[in-house]
Amino acid sequence: MSVLVDSHIHLDDQRFDFDRQELIKMAQLSGVGRFIVPAVSVNRFPAVLKVAEDHPTVSYTLGLHPYYIDEHTATGLEFLAKSLQGSGAVGVGECGLDYYLKNLDRDKQQKVFEAQVILAKHFDLPLVLHVRGAVDDVFKTLKKHDYFKAVMHSFNGSVEQAQQITEKGIYLGFGPAVCNPKANKLQQLIKSVPVELMMLETDAPDQPFYDRAGKRNLPIDLLRVNLEIAAIKGVEPDFLAAQTTANANHLFKL
Repeated sequence: MSVLVDSHIHLDDQRFDFDRQELIKMAQLSGVGRFIVPAVSVNRFPAVLKVAEDHPTVSYTLGLHPYYIDEHTATGLEFLAKSLQGSGAVGVGECGLDYYLKNLDRDKQQKVFEAQVILAKHFDLPLVLHVRGAVDDVFKTLKKHDYFKAVMHSFNGSVEQAQQITEKGIYLGFGPAVCNPKANKLQQLIKSVPVELMMLETDAPDQPFYDRAGKRNLPIDLLRVNLEIAAIKGVEPDFLAAQTTANANHLFKL
């Protein structure tokens, strides 16, 4: 089995505080060789940096997540810009638009997201995109700035949207949601996406598997994601592991 890259995992989450080191080691021994940890708000930057400092196989991105839109300020954006300059960040994010939660200010989301697209383009860094119910608007913003160096994590758009997005070279990330036998639409989508533009993720500790409701996702769970997506696509798990690892290495310059 090729070494896997988890393209989206929140190892800084406090739910990992008591066993983080053991879980990372267990995943590495099983073949998960690298982790991309996206920061979601300014106050999480120190925790993300600490995890990366403590674990050589962890890379990180810095961004302002739409969930926390009420917390984000102009000062926070300035701090993000300063933090990206000369840092070891391999991307900008997690950022994007979330129209699923109705209480999030859409105008402010758009402004904060657009500012991060501009920063990513300025620093020539890839975007780690959070997109819920807003695929078209996120894609429109990328087209406006002519910047497509990005991965849409946990993608759940239509086959048509996926085709338009991947034609621009944007990667699509998939995780445990795909493994639900009832996720027919998502599994049909998976079949349509070129392996050359796919990435695998756990989004741990969130997005639990359908048969493990209420439990944390773990770093080692990427192996299950790889196996089940390989089965859906009708390819060998080792082939999927090798290609998605190459994709992550290419986008994030690992």
